[in-house]
Amino acid sequence: MIAYRVSGCNCLQFGDFAGAHQHFQKTIELYDQARHANLANRFGQDPRASAEILDALTLWVLGRVDESLRVAARALADAESAGHAPTMGHALAYAAFLGLFRRNPEAVATHSQALADTVSRYDFPTYWAGIAVFLQSWAKSRPAEMRRGLAVYREHGRIWLLPEAVLAEAEARAGETDAGLWRLDSALAALERTEERLYEAEMHRIRGEILLQRDPANTAAAAQSLQAAVAVAQSQKARSFELRAALSLAKLYRAANRDADTLAVLASAVEGIPPTQQFPELTEAQTLLSALSP
Repeated sequence: MIAYRVSGCNCLQFGDFAGAHQHFQKTIELYDQARHANLANRFGQDPRASAEILDALTLWVLGRVDESLRVAARALADAESAGHAPTMGHALAYAAFLGLFRRNPEAVATHSQALADTVSRYDFPTYWAGIAVFLQSWAKSRPAEMRRGLAVYREHGRIWLLPEAVLAEAEARAGETDAGLWRLDSALAALERTEERLYEAEMHRIRGEILLQRDPANTAAAAQSLQAAVAVAQSQKARSFELRAALSLAKLYRAANRDADTLAVLASAVEGIPPTQQFPELTEAQTLLSALSP
């Protein structure tokens, strides 16, 4: 059971989302409350609650949005039932990151505040506080405070490229486009060394958005990054990331009156994603498709 959970974590970081889901599901299937509840104290978190919250993140990336939210709710309930503070902290942190993936500041604010309270109450290692500050500051659109939280995380030797990319996007939205682009390019270079590909598609999408923001006339460079984002997401079966990148690329094509290309990129990205009211980009893409379709 532990081996499946660890393998799922590895698959997730490598960007093998289908493999991660299979491993997390196997972890959950093998879990027996009577036999395995004490493993939280040996391995840092309750294996079932940990697998569930990471599977929720994975399912969202795979485009199974409503299922992802149901699994996340179950993970938080199981973490609460475990009565084990590190398990609760772990579940709250990844629930907040799920909210971040969804671009839902309210969810991030709720879960990151609960995380900060848990970190303080149980005297967690300081890097947990750094992540809580980072997430709380993202929810408030405060890149300077995000930098402070990430610096605390790094001081403990922690390396994670996902927050770097998230911060780069926040910096660009605050008008710090050069800083955001530099941070993102550094993260992309590090990705080639570390093989941490969980957020690779989003990193290319963010790069395209920043390039377009910095020089709206130079659409070719932005389109190249967005096309890379779509290609990476397709190779990883990361349907939600694919749709998000495809929507940005479709808007670029639409502005250039390339309606056929707009239709092609959107139709491919939307196909097969289960209907949901919890993914605004899907609704936006379907609306644009309807407007363009004969």
